[in-house]
Amino acid sequence: MDQAGNSSSLESAEGFEEIFEMVKSATEEGLGRHRAGLTLVLGDIPNEVGAYHQMGSNAIVMNRNLLRIVQTLSKSKTMVNSYIFMILLHEYLHALGFESDERVRELSRQVIVSYLGEGHVAGDMAVKPLDRFFPELSKFVGFRDKGLYETVSRFDRSSTPYIA
Repeated sequence: MDQAGNSSSLESAEGFEEIFEMVKSATEEGLGRHRAGLTLVLGDIPNEVGAYHQMGSNAIVMNRNLLRIVQTLSKSKTMVNSYIFMILLHEYLHALGFESDERVRELSRQVIVSYLGEGHVAGDMAVKPLDRFFPELSKFVGFRDKGLYETVSRFDRSSTPYIA
């Protein structure tokens, strides 16, 4: 698929699973790297952290609070899906062994430009502060849902079809 087709697919994607499949394809095409068997956990973590991956683990923990804020402030599904794509790509690159956040931001931008095109908002999100896209973000700094951690079922489904 070409960049316009990939961009259109991201715009219409439904759910973390579909977006993560695109992240894996983009990374495979752009860097020739792949990793299977990851789990996505949504959790109540400080809003200064979009997500994290503990080196050596199989989990990506995404900030559920920040995701809800982005969903509230977004004017379009494209913005929400671009945010999710960028966050998952960033942490996926960490899961592939890239440790430096600076290097991961550079690689994220490179992969996004190659996969979605030069002008795609996800590429800018990869290297610029989030408040550039959501100026009202600072109003929500103290927001915390105080919820439990939640594992997203069937997240990496193409790598683990045997898990129900």
